[in-house]
Amino acid sequence: MKKIDFRTVTVKKIDGSMEKVDMDYQGLANYIYNKTKDLGELEMARRLYKTGSLELDSKSASALRVYVEQAFGAVVHEVLFPVLDDIINNLKK
Repeated sequence: MKKIDFRTVTVKKIDGSMEKVDMDYQGLANYIYNKTKDLGELEMARRLYKTGSLELDSKSASALRVYVEQAFGAVVHEVLFPVLDDIINNLKK
């Protein structure tokens, strides 16, 4: 399990500099809450909405990656995909 705080993320701006920005973690939680058919993901959405962070295992990181891909643009993908992929790949071993 690895904890990720979704309240702020550091994104790469168009000029290459890095900037910390507030992430719409409650919007992501609502997106998951309204799209999922899985009770575990429903609970994950509730935890994310209430706390802004999640303890992720490989399965939950895989599910979250799908929702992040659908709900956010490439600038967020660039930041979160490597973190989620690391959890997915390292915790499967």
